[in-house]
Formats: sequence, structure tokens, C-alpha cells
Amino acid sequence: MAFCIICWPSHIKELKSQLPNLLDQLQGAQERLDHHIQDFRDVCKRLKEHINVAVEVKIQTLRVEQEKMNVKANELLNQGEESVKTLLKRIRDVEETVSKGPDFDAISENRKKVALFLQLHRNTSSLLEEVSNWGEARPTFDADNFRIDIAEESRAGSEVDNVFDDDPVFNTTQAAQVNSPDSLCEYYRAHCFTPRINLGRSVLQRPAGVGVAPWNNGVNMYIAGTDGRQVLVIDRSRMKLVHQLSAPNLLYPHGLAFSKPLREVYVTDKWNHCVHVFSAEGTYLRQLGKKGHAEGHFQSPEGITSGPGPDGNDDETMLYVCDTGNDRVQIIHPLDGSVIRILGILDPLPGHKFKRTEFNQPTGIAISQDRVVVVDFGNKRIKIYSLTGERLSEFGSMGEARGQFRSPECVAVDPLGFILIGDSGNARVQIFRPNGTLVRIFGGRGSRPGKFAWVSGIAVSNNMDIIVTDSKNSSVQIF
Repeated sequence: MAFCIICWPSHIKELKSQLPNLLDQLQGAQERLDHHIQDFRDVCKRLKEHINVAVEVKIQTLRVEQEKMNVKANELLNQGEESVKTLLKRIRDVEETVSKGPDFDAISENRKKVALFLQLHRNTSSLLEEVSNWGEARPTFDADNFRIDIAEESRAGSEVDNVFDDDPVFNTTQAAQVNSPDSLCEYYRAHCFTPRINLGRSVLQRPAGVGVAPWNNGVNMYIAGTDGRQVLVIDRSRMKLVHQLSAPNLLYPHGLAFSKPLREVYVTDKWNHCVHVFSAEGTYLRQLGKKGHAEGHFQSPEGITSGPGPDGNDDETMLYVCDTGNDRVQIIHPLDGSVIRILGILDPLPGHKFKRTEFNQPTGIAISQDRVVVVDFGNKRIKIYSLTGERLSEFGSMGEARGQFRSPECVAVDPLGFILIGDSGNARVQIFRPNGTLVRIFGGRGSRPGKFAWVSGIAVSNNMDIIVTDSKNSSVQIF
């Protein structure tokens, strides 16, 4: 801006006269800004009101769904209570008949006497079978779909053909030639999953966990027999029963683990809520834990395995226990049961006191090198952790498709870390690479060799034998 010398004073005077106008404009801008911010405050206030209303509506909707789920849970409980009452009455009726003794003297024909005895025997056997099967379809809450899921027991009667993720490519790959992940994939895909050994009801009733002891060149196979309240020891070279582990306080043996350095056998007791310890020779040594929710206590523990501590030291055995009823995994010392670490427990949400958990009834566990593989039964997933408790990955979901699970129960890892899952609700075994990529599926619903009704335990030996127990079929099959 340039002014002549003569006009300069008048122009300055004119500019000064405009300063009040600038002040008015600035004051107007402040007033507009005040109105803008007030309006914005009102908008945000209404926004929060809308959010709160929407949340309240969702909460009310969830409350309604919550009430429905609680009603359904109560209905299931009442059905279970009534079912047990009916079963107990039938047991008492047959018990009374047997205790009084049939009146054989009133029957003239011996064949009829035998027929009467056989009828009583059949009635008793039928009741015992119903008692054994009762409660196997365990209800779980599917949080993703907000529903109660129950594995349908009625499905057990229908035969289903073997299910594979693809047509196997048959070749001459042998277990002894497996030395890499790719060759192991080829081995699994080419393997014919027809059992070479099938032990049935004549040997055991309702088996659960299974394992191969790390001593004596792995010749001994241990099987948890739930109905017999004992652990059977079978010589795999002769398939002969050589020993039995039992104790007065062993009520429901379920999971099995071993310590080679200590030469000890560990058995979870689902009904006595503890871990029993036996020597390799079968002597009962001690009990670890008791019923409860505190650290070192258990609620219906199922899966168990042994492995290194958080520092990865292989010289010292630690026990990894699926504390199923408490929705956690406890790592304990095998000598005194002291807790080393707990997996699956998260910090409480802000404003809440209760702790959260990553698990919904963990039932199976296995360790491969520095990775802990956990079967999250209720969430239908497989979760993988480091030895220090960091969750590394997970895979799986609810369903019947490839890579999906319906009531996954148990897990084993082979020498190269491949993961074998007993997908019990789908009556099959699924094999995955260590990263969760599906390799092969075998099994199918039924009672014939190679079929399953409920996969209750699985193990893989060093020579790549796959051992599968089936509680409903009361069988052990070796593939």
C-alpha cells in the first residue's frame, strides 16, 4: 500500500476509523464461535444420549436373551434331575427283584429258568450302560452365536462314511522315512486309516485318556478306564494286559501324563478333583490338589501333560493340567503341586471385580517343544501358547466342515509337532500342521473298525502309531 505525502494523514485517519469495525468483526467471530461450540456441545450431548439409549436397548435385548438362556439352562438341569430320578427308580426296581431272587422253584422248565436269569442280566446290563452314558453330552455356551450347544447323542446311532479333506495320494512313504514337515504331510495323506489293532469291550469299558510311557522303549500303553476306576497298562508288543493302577480314592481316571526323569505316572481324577501320582512300577505315591477354585485347587480336571517349565528347562518336569471346571490351565510342580503359572486368566474389565478367562472348559492339552496346545472345548477352538503363557495363535470354529469342530475333546502332537485333534462331536480325528493348516481327516460315526462314536483320548507314539480311545464304543484302535 502506497500513499502520497499530502494524503497520508487522511488515509491514516480513515484506517483508524476502521479499527472499531475490525473489533466488531472479531467480537462477532467470538460470539459465532461460542454459538458453534455450544451447538457442538448440544450435538455431542445428544450423541451420548443416543449412544446410551442404543446401549440400553441392546442391554435390554441381551437381558431378554440372557433370561432365555437361563431358562434353557434350568430346563436342562430339571431334565437331568428327572432323568436321574427315573434311572435311580429303575435301578432300585431291578435291585429289589435281584435281591429277592427269582422264584426258580415255581418254574418247571430249565430253559425258562435260564431265560429268566438272562432277562435279569440284560436288564442290569442295560441299566449299567445307561448310567455310563449319562451326562456325556455336555452343554456349553456358544458366546459367538449366543446359544447353548449340546452334542446330540441321537447322532451316535447313524453310520457315516469316512471323511477326508481331499482324496489321499497313495504312495510308499513309510513312518521311518518321515524327516521333514513336507514328508510327514505326504505320509499322513497317503496313510490308510484302517486300524491294525482294535481292542473292544472284552478288555475295557468306557476308556478316556491314553498315553505311551517313555520308559521301556515305549512298549507300555496306559489307558484310563473310567467305569473300572483304574488305569490299564497294556504291553503293545503282545497287546496283553500286564498291570493295573488303582487306589481307593481314584474315582474317575481321565487324563494321563508321564515323567521320564522321575519315572512317574500322573492321572487326573475328574470326580475327586485332583491329580494322582503313581510310580512306573504301579505304586501309589501321592495326591496333588483338591476340589476348589483357589490356585492349586481343581474343579473336574481332564487333560494333562508334562513338559518343561517357563524357562524351557527340559531337566525339570512340570505338569500342565486342564482345570476344566475352573476354565483355566494350571502349571504345577509334580512333587508338591505348587503353582508355577496359570494360563487363560485375564485381568478384570474396568469397573468389574471378577476375572475373565480365555477358556470355556479346556479339556485337552499337549506340548510340542516350546508350544502349548490347548483344546478349548466350549469355544470349539484350538489355542496355542508359549511356555511363558503368551497366546500365539488359534484356529477352528463351531461346525462340521473341514477344520471346524463340534465338541473337540482331546489332542496329541507327533514328533514333528503336527496336531491331532479328537473332534468328538463329529466322530473324527483331524490332523493339522503346527500352524493350523488342515492336512487330513479320518474316522466317521459308527461302531465298525475305523469308526468312532466319541473320541475320548488320543496319543501318537514315537514310531507314529496313532492310538485313539472311544468311550461310547468302549474301544481302543491303533492306526
